[in-house]
Amino acid sequence: MEENIFYADVAGWPKDVVSTVLRKISAYTRETKVRYFKIGITNNPKRRFNQGHKYNYDEMIVIYRSESFDNVRELERELVAHNRALADNIIGGGGGRQGQPPYFMYVVIKHR
Repeated sequence: MEENIFYADVAGWPKDVVSTVLRKISAYTRETKVRYFKIGITNNPKRRFNQGHKYNYDEMIVIYRSESFDNVRELERELVAHNRALADNIIGGGGGRQGQPPYFMYVVIKHR
Protein backbone atom coordinates (compact mmCIF):
# COMPACT_ATOMS: atom_id res chain seq x y z
CA MET A 1 0.00 0.00 0.00
CA GLU A 2 1.35 3.39 -0.99
CA GLU A 3 0.79 6.32 1.32
CA ASN A 4 -2.75 7.70 0.85
CA ILE A 5 -3.61 5.09 -1.79
CA PHE A 6 -5.87 2.25 -0.70
CA TYR A 7 -6.96 -0.80 -2.67
CA ALA A 8 -10.52 -2.06 -2.25
CA ASP A 9 -10.93 -3.11 -5.87
CA VAL A 10 -13.19 -5.66 -7.44
CA ALA A 11 -13.01 -7.17 -10.93
CA GLY A 12 -15.62 -8.45 -13.34
CA TRP A 13 -17.95 -7.36 -16.09
CA PRO A 14 -19.31 -3.83 -15.48
CA LYS A 15 -22.93 -5.04 -15.41
CA ASP A 16 -22.02 -7.62 -12.76
CA VAL A 17 -20.14 -5.28 -10.41
CA VAL A 18 -21.88 -1.93 -10.86
CA SER A 19 -24.03 -2.24 -7.74
CA THR A 20 -21.03 -3.30 -5.63
CA VAL A 21 -18.92 -0.41 -6.92
CA LEU A 22 -21.79 2.05 -6.37
CA ARG A 23 -22.03 0.92 -2.74
CA LYS A 24 -18.27 1.28 -2.31
CA ILE A 25 -18.31 4.83 -3.67
CA SER A 26 -21.27 5.72 -1.47
CA ALA A 27 -19.53 4.33 1.60
CA TYR A 28 -16.39 6.37 0.93
CA THR A 29 -18.13 9.59 -0.08
CA ARG A 30 -20.81 10.09 2.53
CA GLU A 31 -21.56 13.79 2.89
CA THR A 32 -20.66 13.72 6.59
CA LYS A 33 -17.20 12.33 5.82
CA VAL A 34 -15.95 14.14 2.70
CA ARG A 35 -16.00 17.63 1.30
CA TYR A 36 -15.71 16.55 -2.34
CA PHE A 37 -14.59 13.66 -4.55
CA LYS A 38 -13.76 12.69 -8.12
CA ILE A 39 -13.97 9.41 -10.04
CA GLY A 40 -11.22 8.53 -12.52
CA ILE A 41 -9.28 5.92 -14.50
CA THR A 42 -5.56 5.15 -14.54
CA ASN A 43 -3.18 2.32 -15.26
CA ASN A 44 -0.84 3.54 -12.50
CA PRO A 45 -2.61 4.68 -9.31
CA LYS A 46 0.55 5.85 -7.54
CA ARG A 47 1.69 8.00 -10.45
CA ARG A 48 -1.81 9.43 -11.01
CA PHE A 49 -2.23 10.40 -7.37
CA ASN A 50 1.26 11.87 -7.03
CA GLN A 51 1.22 13.79 -10.33
CA GLY A 52 -1.96 15.70 -9.73
CA HIS A 53 -4.51 14.52 -7.24
CA LYS A 54 -2.43 14.78 -4.06
CA TYR A 55 -2.60 18.56 -4.25
CA ASN A 56 -6.41 18.68 -4.12
CA TYR A 57 -7.43 15.43 -2.46
CA ASP A 58 -6.43 13.58 0.70
CA GLU A 59 -6.55 10.00 -0.53
CA MET A 60 -7.24 7.68 -3.42
CA ILE A 61 -9.26 4.50 -3.15
CA VAL A 62 -8.91 2.06 -6.04
CA ILE A 63 -12.34 0.44 -6.47
CA TYR A 64 -12.28 -1.50 -9.77
CA ARG A 65 -9.68 -3.15 -12.01
CA SER A 66 -9.80 -4.71 -15.46
CA GLU A 67 -7.57 -5.68 -18.35
CA SER A 68 -10.14 -3.99 -20.62
CA PHE A 69 -10.01 -0.21 -20.96
CA ASP A 70 -13.51 -0.31 -22.48
CA ASN A 71 -14.90 -2.03 -19.36
CA VAL A 72 -13.31 0.52 -17.02
CA ARG A 73 -14.46 3.42 -19.19
CA GLU A 74 -18.02 2.05 -19.38
CA LEU A 75 -18.24 1.65 -15.61
CA GLU A 76 -16.69 5.06 -14.99
CA ARG A 77 -19.24 6.78 -17.26
CA GLU A 78 -22.10 5.08 -15.45
CA LEU A 79 -20.77 5.98 -11.99
CA VAL A 80 -20.00 9.59 -12.92
CA ALA A 81 -23.53 9.93 -14.32
CA HIS A 82 -24.97 8.42 -11.14
CA ASN A 83 -22.94 10.87 -9.01
CA ARG A 84 -23.27 13.87 -11.38
CA ALA A 85 -24.64 16.23 -8.71
CA LEU A 86 -21.96 15.31 -6.18
CA ALA A 87 -18.72 14.46 -8.00
CA ASP A 88 -16.10 16.95 -9.19
CA ASN A 89 -15.95 15.32 -12.63
CA ILE A 90 -16.24 17.91 -15.40
CA ILE A 91 -16.80 15.41 -18.20
CA GLY A 92 -18.74 12.16 -18.09
CA GLY A 93 -15.66 9.97 -17.84
CA GLY A 94 -13.39 8.07 -20.18
CA GLY A 95 -10.97 10.88 -20.97
CA GLY A 96 -7.22 10.59 -21.01
CA ARG A 97 -4.68 8.23 -22.48
CA GLN A 98 -5.01 4.47 -22.16
CA GLY A 99 -1.51 3.14 -21.47
CA GLN A 100 -0.98 -0.54 -20.76
CA PRO A 101 -3.30 -2.76 -18.67
CA PRO A 102 -4.35 -3.39 -16.03
CA TYR A 103 -6.64 -0.38 -15.72
CA PHE A 104 -8.05 0.90 -12.46
CA MET A 105 -11.03 3.02 -11.58
CA TYR A 106 -10.59 5.08 -8.46
CA VAL A 107 -12.22 7.72 -6.33
CA VAL A 108 -10.16 10.52 -4.81
CA ILE A 109 -11.61 12.26 -1.79
CA LYS A 110 -11.07 15.42 0.20
CA HIS A 111 -12.07 15.01 3.85
CA ARG A 112 -14.05 17.60 5.78
